Amino acid sequence: MSSEIYDSAVSHVGVTDTMRSLWNQRTLIRLLVVRDVTVRYKRSIFGVAWTLLNPLMTSMVLWFVFSRIFAGRLPNGVQYAPYVLAGILFSTFFTQGITLAAESVAGGAAILTKVYVPPQIFAFATALASAVNFSLGLAALTIVSLLTADGIAWTAPLTLVFMLSMIMLITGLGLILSVAYIRFDDMRNIVTVLVMITTYLTPVFYPKSILGTRTRDIVNLNPLTSYIEVFRSVFSHNGVVTWHQWAYMIGTALVAWIVGTRVFARSWPRIVAML
Repeated sequence: MSSEIYDSAVSHVGVTDTMRSLWNQRTLIRLLVVRDVTVRYKRSIFGVAWTLLNPLMTSMVLWFVFSRIFAGRLPNGVQYAPYVLAGILFSTFFTQGITLAAESVAGGAAILTKVYVPPQIFAFATALASAVNFSLGLAALTIVSLLTADGIAWTAPLTLVFMLSMIMLITGLGLILSVAYIRFDDMRNIVTVLVMITTYLTPVFYPKSILGTRTRDIVNLNPLTSYIEVFRSVFSHNGVVTWHQWAYMIGTALVAWIVGTRVFARSWPRIVAML
């Protein structure tokens, strides 16, 4: 970590500058990721194993409640257990990632007010930590997919493209929200409600086939729908995905990353004094 005192006039406006800063601070990012992954479960009996147990238990509850209702409505004989577990893993990845990324910059105030480090690294490290937790959860999805005869698709390595898109989306949105969190205390409650609404508008535990035409159009417009459908399709063919959905996923990730880094860089000199 640099011993240089923070100068509020320093601003990385360009996306290229932000990428360069993240690369230069890769050692600190690695330490932050390890901290975020381990500290969350530091006083837990099961520790990091909760990354497997939590989605499994949630999926079991949803499977027990909804399997008879939704299982027969999934396309092409898709099994409901891996369908809902994939949805829970995705939902946890997004909701935890976006919430923690939005709070990460304010949470790093003790460092930011003493030495100069690019503040963007806190949101980026949080997104990476969420990706690590998601990766651990894939072990549970693999087991469930094999037990239900869905199996793992030969396209499973493309899950890395999905994860990279999620990291970019979470980082970009997290940077924008971190500005709002520092300036307005009410934003935490507002964002909690918005994230919940967005999650319900994503086919996490229900198939789109049960929806009416108008509602289905709204769900398809939700960018998160393209993310979850790409993930389900490439990991275990537990869904059908089009090139349009691939483009929508990657496009929204790039837009979130570019807009988020620029909005944050321009706002940072004005909000740093509020930490």
